[in-house]
Formats: sequence, structure tokens, C-alpha cells
Amino acid sequence: MDGSERLDRAENLLLLEEPTPGQLSLRPPAPVWPQDCHAWRAIAATYCSAPDLADCAPMGTKVADHDKRLLYHGMMLTVASPAITKALRVVTGQIRANRQRPDGKVGVVLDGPRGTGKSTVLQAIGVYWERRLRELYGPDENRHPVVALSVPPPVRGNVRNWAGTFAHYFGQDREGGDPTGSVIRTMRNARTLLVLVDNIDRLRTAAEAEQAFQYFETIEKDTGATFVYCGRGARGIVDPLTRDNATLLEPDEELWSDHPVLRTGRIGYSDEEMKKFARIVDLFDADLRLYRHELGDLRPLAPYLHKRSRGYMRALSQLLCQAAQKAILTGQERITQELLDELSLGRVEQL
Repeated sequence: MDGSERLDRAENLLLLEEPTPGQLSLRPPAPVWPQDCHAWRAIAATYCSAPDLADCAPMGTKVADHDKRLLYHGMMLTVASPAITKALRVVTGQIRANRQRPDGKVGVVLDGPRGTGKSTVLQAIGVYWERRLRELYGPDENRHPVVALSVPPPVRGNVRNWAGTFAHYFGQDREGGDPTGSVIRTMRNARTLLVLVDNIDRLRTAAEAEQAFQYFETIEKDTGATFVYCGRGARGIVDPLTRDNATLLEPDEELWSDHPVLRTGRIGYSDEEMKKFARIVDLFDADLRLYRHELGDLRPLAPYLHKRSRGYMRALSQLLCQAAQKAILTGQERITQELLDELSLGRVEQL
């Protein structure tokens, strides 16, 4: 066992700071992200899996860091919020319109401020299509309906290697040569319908963006896939590179792009928005796996949760996930305002 497989002293201290009885595993649970097609499939396969309490350690049992309920509440299910439902409708419409077209395909832009759930919506779209095709046609290791990528870091010459990024996703890493032809053949044979590109805001310069979209256009035309671009300010990056910038505008005409734009945002303080927030809290409520939790327990806490999260989905998710984990570790097995008050999220703690 090498040093990378052991918890070092600092990690042990951090993990043991909370009351977490029991032995820690020698190889602690690793973060999961879709670095390639295999990791993406693993995410899609477990996306809708919540542990059954009957299959979990009995109430009062000491839990270790790898306890299945502890891990589950670290992420939980992505709730089918109104934002996700609407985004699925729009993207599904674009896929249906694009998949038989030899050209003239239109992608989708997912934009919004930090912390408003853009990447969560993006992943939910991808998982929906990954699972839908698997359910329709059965498991097939050679089918890749979804390609999930993030903007790669720049390499030599401050260029982002998009060809290598696509190739790596399919396990086609090579020392030299352009893998684009092989990637296109793979995507055609794999019946790829959807390409998700997250963190599009990492394209810092016009030259980087232009290079990226020239490559996307090649993949789009030769595979028929629909692209979804996600990131802060994504519309301002995508629109200039996908619209007609050569035709002179009429006197009162504004620049226009045909990409549908999905914009996330925090949930505000109006009566309608507060009702919407409460409905989302109910969705989280139904997914909790705590022994003393009763359906509807979170609804009275909705105003408090809105005040703590300011209506940001990332903050709400973190609050409820951390609270559920704390409820398990302390044996309370229920989320209360008192327990939420103990969480540091969004607060300044004097050391």
C-alpha cells in the first residue's frame, strides 16, 4: 500500500473532529466526476438510487465514514425542480428537431449566476437521456447517447486540446496525431445524441472561444449531436460565435441568436417565489433517509432555509445534505432548526 492509499495524519484529524465512531476505511470514498465515459455511466447508474432504511445499519449503530446513508446524504438525489423539468422539455425539443438534420442544428445555452444550480441542471439533463436510452434499448457498452465534458485546461501555446479531450472521454488517448476522425466514428457508432460542455466561462479570450466553437461545429456537423453549453455568462460567449454577424441590421433591429437560452437564478422573496421554494424543500424532504424523519418535517423550516440560503440552490442543497449527515452522526436522525443553527455554511466563525 503506497502513501496515496493511506489517510495521512491531517486527514485523520479533520475526519475525526466530528463525532464519527467506528473505523475509517483504508481507502476513503473518492469524489466522483465524469472524467470519462466510464465515470459518467457510473454517475448515471447511481443517480436515482436512494438507500432503503431496511438495508441500512439499524438506528443507534455507530457509523463509519463509508456508511451508505452518510455517503448518500453527501449528494442525495437531484430533485426534479421546476428548473430541471423546464430545461428537459427545451433540450428534448432540440434533440428531436436536430437528430435527423444533416445541418442547421441548434444547440442550447444554460446561463446564470454562481450558485444557482446550472451544473446540477446540466447533469440532470444528461442523466435523463442516458437512462432513457438504456431503458428503451437495454444495456449496451458500445452506446454513448451522452458525452459529458468540461472545458479542458490550456496546454502548450495556451491552446485547449479539444480533440484530446473528446478522445480521452472515449479512452482513445494517443501520443501523437489528430484523433478527431476516430472520435467522430465512435460518436456515430455510439449513436451520441447530446454533448454537454460545462464551465464554458473558462474560455477567457475570444481566440480561445473561436477555436473551441470551430471544433464543436466539426463534431456537430459530422455526428448530428446537440450541444448544451453551460456556464456563467454563457450566452455572451456562445451567441457571438453562433449567429450571423455579417448581415447589416435594420435601424431598430437587435443582434439575435436562435439558440434557446435557459437562465437559472436564485429564488427571491415574492409570495410566488416563496411558494416555489417551499415546493422544492418538499422534494428534498421526500428524499431524506433518516430514521426519525417524517414526511413533511421540512415544510415548517422552509422560511428559515430560505433565509439561510438566500434562495440559492447550491446553498440549500449544502444545508440539507450537511444537516442530514450531522443528524446521522449525532444519532438525532431528524433535521431541526436547532441542528441547522449549528452549521457554519454562509457564516463567519470566530476562531
